[in-house]
Amino acid sequence: MSADETPRPHRPTDDAAATRDVAAFRDAVVAGDVARARQLLTWPHVRDRVDDPLFAFGRSAVHEAATNVPLLEVLLAAGANPDRPSVWANGPFTPLDHATEDTARWLLAHGATLTPHAAARLGWIDDLRALLDADRTGVHARGGDGVQPLHGAKTVAIADLLLAAGAEVDTRCLDHQSTPAQYALADRPDVCRFLLDHDATPDIFMAARLGDLALTDRLCEADPACVAARIGDVGYAPVSPVSIYGWTLGFGLSPHQVAGRYGHHDVQDRLTSKSQARVRFANAVLATDEPAVLAILAEDPSVAAAYSADPHGSLARAIFHGHLEAAALMIRLGFDPAVPGVDGGTALHAACWMGHVPLVERLIAVGGVALDARDPVHGSTPLGWAAFGSVHRRAADGDYAAVIERLVAAGADIRAAGNGQGRSLLAMAEGHPAVQQTLRRLGAA
Repeated sequence: MSADETPRPHRPTDDAAATRDVAAFRDAVVAGDVARARQLLTWPHVRDRVDDPLFAFGRSAVHEAATNVPLLEVLLAAGANPDRPSVWANGPFTPLDHATEDTARWLLAHGATLTPHAAARLGWIDDLRALLDADRTGVHARGGDGVQPLHGAKTVAIADLLLAAGAEVDTRCLDHQSTPAQYALADRPDVCRFLLDHDATPDIFMAARLGDLALTDRLCEADPACVAARIGDVGYAPVSPVSIYGWTLGFGLSPHQVAGRYGHHDVQDRLTSKSQARVRFANAVLATDEPAVLAILAEDPSVAAAYSADPHGSLARAIFHGHLEAAALMIRLGFDPAVPGVDGGTALHAACWMGHVPLVERLIAVGGVALDARDPVHGSTPLGWAAFGSVHRRAADGDYAAVIERLVAAGADIRAAGNGQGRSLLAMAEGHPAVQQTLRRLGAA
């Protein structure tokens, strides 16, 4: 069905057509295409699924449209629930958790229920105080990702109110195992500082982001190894490998990089002075500072081999987290592309996840990774990572169809199952019609 066709107001006899219509509705909502969504919702088989968890992390259409009032009007007119919880094991989100202040007021006027989490996040202190006066236990309520209201406190005044009401300053959410101070660090540093002043546990990334030289020295004295911490890695106890920092500061970053990103060069220099050659080498590589890399190698030639073969898969991980220039430098330095990274995927798996054609071509040319190698977590091939990534990663500059073509041209098995559960490549790319078309053309079943 083309984008400009008006759906007929009856149920198709073909289940495949109904599935395509629902997928088209999902795409229209993601694109904010109000007219297209309205057209598709005239069909009962689409309207019946208006509240289904069709979107990432178990969200429904109202969650996706929470900042778009014209689209919300269309969805609610079709029967969407303004209080619909997402289907998320570690704590469901409501549409208000994704709304702006204006759209939140609109949702409240159309049947949504204000929660302490939404009031705290939006900075509505009077509403929050009223909610807590009515039910004091709300200060400990778990919301989306298992957060408590303090995790989202927009202002110092909100945080102060919640602490006075009994909020625990170091409580951790369920999904990211992160504290309120860690949630606040990136974009609410004043709230993070306030929580630190009220006995929140500090970590080296807080010292870096806040530019706090005294805190940097104190943390390094207590744990000299903290300078080697990286967001998303294991081994640094105050920060979980699944920490919220990955989403707010960036995956794979060191405290040195965080300090530099926010202009705190005195802290960055102090961290560097306390770092061993291997840590300095890793930072130079990720900063794509080739002169610094070469200077460190001149000082200690063994450091490159140790870093290349580390148990976290530095090359594969750099690609997976989008540090693509650093990855290109690693390839030039001879890093092993077969060392497993995220979920045990090789560098080729990660490049396919990103849909990055030049890196895929370079890795195929370098060799060292079997084209049909399966990762140990999902049992998925690089083709599987490309198919799944086309829907669930969708890197902005990724060309997943071209990646699949390059892999098949190099000899990858297009007819093999995409993962260890026997799921087909076509099924893994469901939601990306152009990639599915490429797969069919190349012979995928």
